[in-house]
Amino acid sequence: MDCTADNQGKNRNHMWLRLVVYSIFGLAVLLLPMLVQSNYWIYMFTMVGIFMILVSSLDLIYGYTGMVSLAHAAFFGIGAYSSAILQVKLGAPIIPALIAGTMITTCIAAVIGWPMLRIRGPYFVLGTLAIGIAISIIIHNWDSLTGGVSLAGIPMLPAVQVMGLTIDFSSRGVFYYVIVVFLVLTQLLIHRVVNSRTGRAFASIRENENLAEALGMNVSRYKLISFVTACTIAAFVGGLYANYMEAIEPGIVGAHMSFNLLVMIVVGGTRTIAGRILGPLLLWFVPEFLEAAQTYRPLFFGLILIVVIIFMPMGIAGRIRSLHPRMAKWIP
Repeated sequence: MDCTADNQGKNRNHMWLRLVVYSIFGLAVLLLPMLVQSNYWIYMFTMVGIFMILVSSLDLIYGYTGMVSLAHAAFFGIGAYSSAILQVKLGAPIIPALIAGTMITTCIAAVIGWPMLRIRGPYFVLGTLAIGIAISIIIHNWDSLTGGVSLAGIPMLPAVQVMGLTIDFSSRGVFYYVIVVFLVLTQLLIHRVVNSRTGRAFASIRENENLAEALGMNVSRYKLISFVTACTIAAFVGGLYANYMEAIEPGIVGAHMSFNLLVMIVVGGTRTIAGRILGPLLLWFVPEFLEAAQTYRPLFFGLILIVVIIFMPMGIAGRIRSLHPRMAKWIP
């Protein structure tokens, strides 16, 4: 009886300690723009936040459903270009353009995904690579619509009045908070999905797709849900990215971008919040600190990927979680 009470007390203490640590981390994230006081570093952290959202959405496809997609950046780009074209070419208001651009991308993802997701294994990977390349070529060559090498003149998000307080979204610091909020919402959405019946279906497909199909599961339907949900998240953050940068170019939809996202989730660790944070932090910031690494960024990504696959097949977060049973509670 005393042993049980002691264990309950220890668990309660650990829970409070974790709450304190998470609160300190959350406070640091909120205070970051005030702490760094540099537009460059605020820009850097905002970009890392965008990559965290992209990696999180890709984790839904790769980590939870077991599909390797090399077209994820393409749907990020479609969302960015759709929203930007509606604003620049048609003069649409920003918020409706963001929503419309996301819906356009969702429809395109569903149309492409329905036949594509019936292909399995390396053929699916090659198929997504072909889609990514095709979309990149279309965006680059359709000058009259996409602007060719660059589409400029995209407006920043407008200032809004909230309880007499003006929130200026053209400020780098304010936009950082927009990305933080959307990052948190993305994690909550993924948590809700993967802990539902749909999430259990994703896990079944990941572990043994043939068995899941033999047991009567509509595998194509659940794969399409995973694919379209992830592409929708990528599209919306693509629209935000376009308004943040005020100009976009075809490089954001290239296969190299999709590969970088895949490397980030593999290095960070799949199916963990920590992995979706660590991957972009490591692979975005380290090359910025090391001047040589900026020049040889693809080589750096490749070497990191090889090291992680050999020594940490579960990713950095997965490796840390495996060190001790308590680590799994500390590292979400």
